[in-house]
Amino acid sequence: MVKGMADISAKWCGNDCHQLYRTSGRLINNLMHSKTSFFLIITLLFFMLISSACKTGLIHLKKEEQSKPKALVKPPDWVLGNGHPGFPQERYLVGVGFSYINSVLANESARSSLAKNLKVKIRSTIVDISTKEKTHIKSVIETEVDTVLEGVEIKSGWLDQNKGVYYALAVMDRSLAASSIQDKISKIESALQRNLNEGIKAENSTDVITALSNYLSGYHKALSLSQLKSALHIVTPSEKSPGPKNISSEEFESRIKGIVQNLNLATVSGDRQLVKTQKEIALTLVAKVFLLIGENKAPVSNIPVIFNYETGLGEMEDEKISEQDGTVQTTIHKILSYKEANHVVAVKMDYSKIITNFDGDFVEEFLSPLKNKGASFNYVVQAPKWTANKSQGWQDSILDLGYQIITNIPPGTKPSLGVIPFKDLRHDRVTFCDFSRILNEDIKHILARAEDLKLIEIKITEDQRSEEIAKANELDYYLTGSYRMESTGLEVRSRLIHTQTKTIQSSANILIERKELNLADFALCNLMVDELKSAQKGKSYHDHLEKLVAAKPLSSSFKVTVWSEKRNYEINENVVFKITSDKNGYLTMLYVNPNGDFTVLFPNKFHRNNFIKAGVVKQVPDPDYNLLKSEKGFTFKLRGPAGLDRIKAIVTLNSASLLKLDHDGDPKSVRAGTTFGTKTIQTLLKQLDSMDGSSWAEAQSEIFIFKEGEKYTRGSRKISIYEEL
Repeated sequence: MVKGMADISAKWCGNDCHQLYRTSGRLINNLMHSKTSFFLIITLLFFMLISSACKTGLIHLKKEEQSKPKALVKPPDWVLGNGHPGFPQERYLVGVGFSYINSVLANESARSSLAKNLKVKIRSTIVDISTKEKTHIKSVIETEVDTVLEGVEIKSGWLDQNKGVYYALAVMDRSLAASSIQDKISKIESALQRNLNEGIKAENSTDVITALSNYLSGYHKALSLSQLKSALHIVTPSEKSPGPKNISSEEFESRIKGIVQNLNLATVSGDRQLVKTQKEIALTLVAKVFLLIGENKAPVSNIPVIFNYETGLGEMEDEKISEQDGTVQTTIHKILSYKEANHVVAVKMDYSKIITNFDGDFVEEFLSPLKNKGASFNYVVQAPKWTANKSQGWQDSILDLGYQIITNIPPGTKPSLGVIPFKDLRHDRVTFCDFSRILNEDIKHILARAEDLKLIEIKITEDQRSEEIAKANELDYYLTGSYRMESTGLEVRSRLIHTQTKTIQSSANILIERKELNLADFALCNLMVDELKSAQKGKSYHDHLEKLVAAKPLSSSFKVTVWSEKRNYEINENVVFKITSDKNGYLTMLYVNPNGDFTVLFPNKFHRNNFIKAGVVKQVPDPDYNLLKSEKGFTFKLRGPAGLDRIKAIVTLNSASLLKLDHDGDPKSVRAGTTFGTKTIQTLLKQLDSMDGSSWAEAQSEIFIFKEGEKYTRGSRKISIYEEL
């Protein structure tokens, strides 16, 4: 037991409490095995005592050591703030630091103390500075002084054993610091001269962005220079600041403000127009960015600007960059609002993009006036009159339909056109209710305003076919179509047909949202449902075909897209179609020519497997067929006639074939007007109707076929929508 106590005392005297606890643990374990209660209790009390001693560090083994007083040691003069004889003030800058933890932290404290004193003295020497500069002065001082302090050394240290405080003395040689500062001043002044020269050169050539970049950089460096010169004065009071004194922050500030003040944006042309068409206004909106130099307006390039509507609404390119002559321009492609008679389009410098060319938190203060630099264009819109009080959405949709219809009518002609009353697909016939009349009248109202187009009021006899009506009224073209109400709104489809050739010249498809409709217009139509009989028996081949082209599921679970590389082709030109689907499925692709003949393009004898992968572009014809089969593939050559060709892609989730095809022969084709063709279309429609709406999807596309050498600009006709005074 005594030997154990001695061991414990030895461990404690060495201040190794961790080892003490380990030793004591072993002792307790031995005592417990000895089953001696008395010794166990005494030992536990002893450990409680020495554990407390380990925590406080106040217990000593020898009584004489506890009562012995410690000798007081006088601190060095530098600790008391009286300087150090080895480092006189005239030659050295000093800083004193301390720490209750260790000497390392005391050293850091000494360096910080020296730096703090230096920064305070520098600030006190800076008297004549602007308010704007004061917001940046702190960070500048921090940056520049920190570089000066690289020559600081710790020359002495002292431990106050009574208080447990570590002290350190940091010293900086004034001559070495001055040399370092002078070197930095010289480099900055050279850089300032370059910034000034390059800025002036750029400004003279109206390269505003480069000029501002140099001036802003020079301004920031000049602030640093003033702080360095102040630091030099503190380090060596007798030293004069070297270098030229004619380049200052005020010099750069003046030049920055000069550019910002004289950089302007003004309108050139396109202001104060009378809008006569919905599609686009007659003149483009042109503005100019320039720098005012005396009385001259020098054009400025590469300045970003932005156009936006302040009043009204329309489609246009809004982001532009000024050209070499300083001009920026945009075209309003479509008017989207007629609520306001006067539309205002503002053009301003795009400040958010301009400021990205520069760094520094002070830049905003100099360049913010550019936010208000701009001009505005005004034009007057006169809205059309309609047969009924219709919403803006209705008006825009009917105008869109009109443009789609006239887009393929050759320019330079003035053909006659008549509008056949549209069918209500709910009843498969013309209902002649109020809504049908309103729809037809509004369509005619728009087409009557199309350029170089003669609208004919036609006479209609009941049960007379459309082509017969067109011939009887001597029409060059006639418009026919249909409408049906869906969950999303009213779908209107139409076709422009050339009377003589019986070919489809163009088609239109619009969807008017339910919120844009006056549902009361449908009241009479709905009351007529019981009185109207299906016209299935008397439906023609073209009626069935259009129903097939328009067929789509009510609630598809995926999306299909089909397109071609071009909008326009010539007869005998090859074409490739591309299709994508959101889901794996099986593709059937129909091609309808202007006569109404249709061909099953896919699958075919070259591509018998009609499976397509989700998200993968499928090409028809597939250009890789030759590589895969090591034999000649096929191309799809456009045979004509000239006019509008339509493509319909149908993707089903199951592998059941929509049509029984002979894959060893030519692609399955159906001639317009034939009984076989009608039955084929009916079979397809029956299959689609029997399928779950979520299990299939469709997509459509169009291309226009020109005669060889007779290509013309499509969509060149306009529709005047304003009312004549």
